[in-house]
Amino acid sequence: MLINTPLPSDGYRHNYIRLVFVFGTLLLFIGHIVTDQLTRHRTDRLILANETFHAEDLVVNDITPSNWVFRCLDALSQLWQLAWLFYSLTFIFRRSTTGYLYLSPKTFTPTFYIFYTFGFLIQTIWFLLVSNNSVLWSWIIYLASFLILSLALFIINNNVDVNKKIYETEGLNHDIWCLRFFAQNGVAFFACWTALRFVLSFNTFLYLKTNLTAINTGTISLVLAAILAATFFFGPNFNATLTTKCAYQFSPWIIFIFFFWGVMENNWIPRTPSRNNIIALVELVASLVSAIGALALFTLRYRAAKIDPIA
Repeated sequence: MLINTPLPSDGYRHNYIRLVFVFGTLLLFIGHIVTDQLTRHRTDRLILANETFHAEDLVVNDITPSNWVFRCLDALSQLWQLAWLFYSLTFIFRRSTTGYLYLSPKTFTPTFYIFYTFGFLIQTIWFLLVSNNSVLWSWIIYLASFLILSLALFIINNNVDVNKKIYETEGLNHDIWCLRFFAQNGVAFFACWTALRFVLSFNTFLYLKTNLTAINTGTISLVLAAILAATFFFGPNFNATLTTKCAYQFSPWIIFIFFFWGVMENNWIPRTPSRNNIIALVELVASLVSAIGALALFTLRYRAAKIDPIA
C-alpha cells in the first residue's frame, strides 16, 4: 500500500543531487541535439575535425525513406523530449504533502535519468569521436541506445503506474496525463526512432561490408523493422502486465506509419515493384491495421473499465 506521510509546513527541503539529474539531463540533451545536427548535415561537417556523418546517410537504397521522414521524425522526437524535460522542471517548484514533486512521488527517479541520459549520450559521444573509417559500426551504438532507452521507458511506465494513486490522492490527476503524454510517449518515440535508425545503419553495414546485394540487405532490414513493429504492438496489447501501464502509449505507431510510408513514397517502382517495395507496402498496411486494432482494443478496455478513464 502506498502511503503519503505529510510533512510539516517547514519540512520541505531540496535535494541538490536530484536537482543535478533534472538540470543535467536537460543540458545534455540540448548538447545531443546540437551534435546530431552538426553530424547529420554534410555542409556543417567542417565544424567537426573528423568530418563524420551518420551511417544511414551513406548509401541510398530501396529501403531509405524520403528526406521528409528524417526531418519530421527528428524534429518530433527532439521537441517531444524537450517538452517532457521542461515539464519536469515544473516539479521543482510544485509540492505534494510529502515534498517537492521531483522528489515525491518517486517518478523521475535517478535510475530513470541515468538510463535515459546514457541512452542518448552514447550516440553523442560516438558521433563526436568516430572517424569516417568506423562510422559503419554505428548500428551497434544505435542498438545499444535503443535497448537502454527501452529500459528507461520501462522504468517511467512502471513509476507512473505505481504512483498513480498518490497523484490522485494529492489532487494531481492532470499530472498523470501529462506524464503519460509527454514523458511516456516521448521516451517511447525516442526509443522507437532510435530502433529504426539501427535498422537503417545496419542495412548500410550489410551492404558495404558483406557480399549481399542491396535487395537482400534491404529485405533483412525490413524484416527487422517488422519484428520491432510487432513487438511494440503485441507487447503492450496482449501482455497483461504491460496493458495497464502502456494503455495510453500511442507514439510508436506514428513512427512506423511515417517510416513505411516514406519508404514506399521514395522507392516505389510503378508497374514493376521490387520485392522490397512489396514488403514495405505490406508493412505499411500492417502498421495502419495494427494502429486501428490497438485503438479498437483500447476502446473495448476503456468501456469495460479495465483501464483508467480519462479525467
